[in-house]
Amino acid sequence: MQVMVEVTDEIRREAEKRSLPVVDFVDTLVRKGMEAIQGRVSFDSAIERIRALRSSAPISPSPQR
Repeated sequence: MQVMVEVTDEIRREAEKRSLPVVDFVDTLVRKGMEAIQGRVSFDSAIERIRALRSSAPISPSPQR
């Protein structure tokens, strides 16, 4: 999967300081963040609630403006 994100100049500078491409630096940040929250009860229960909502909720059309 590909995801497009905008990063701050601070993130870009930090990646440059470490001689890393920005995408690799951001990937590292995401992985570290996921590792830090894995196994936490609040995270696990939030994921379960999202899955339950997705499986039981009918898909509603987007609100029109």
